[in-house]
Amino acid sequence: MPVLPELPECESKIKTFFFDTDSCGLIHNIAYLRFVEIARSELAERLGWPLKEMEKTGLVPVVIKTEIVYKSPARLGDIISIISRLSRIERVRFQIDFELRKESPSGSLLAECRQILACIKLPERKPSPIPLNWAQAYPWLVGRKTENS
Repeated sequence: MPVLPELPECESKIKTFFFDTDSCGLIHNIAYLRFVEIARSELAERLGWPLKEMEKTGLVPVVIKTEIVYKSPARLGDIISIISRLSRIERVRFQIDFELRKESPSGSLLAECRQILACIKLPERKPSPIPLNWAQAYPWLVGRKTENS
């Protein structure tokens, strides 16, 4: 088992570009999901489950639910700081919470997101236990009650 960080979280920073904007010059709502995807991949890597390992073993996380609450708009050129936290572990499913903030002196909250994912084995597409022993590393997250559980 790889050495895991004490806390199952990660900070990612993403700069916004023209392709992220809508006709009003604001960051389009769908771009936030791409930002979350990047942060989730960086968190998985930090927790010992890099993309290359997923490809090699065929064990992959699949999003089964996403909730996002938009709080404040981001704009072209903003740097967005995303804190991603593993917040619940089950046998096959797990939950990650995300906090997206504008990187600025105010650090204004842009959005909050929650995703529930399930681990599946490819190519069979069958549910599979989470491949890493996150339960041993983070026992307080096993079966933890969250807002939606």
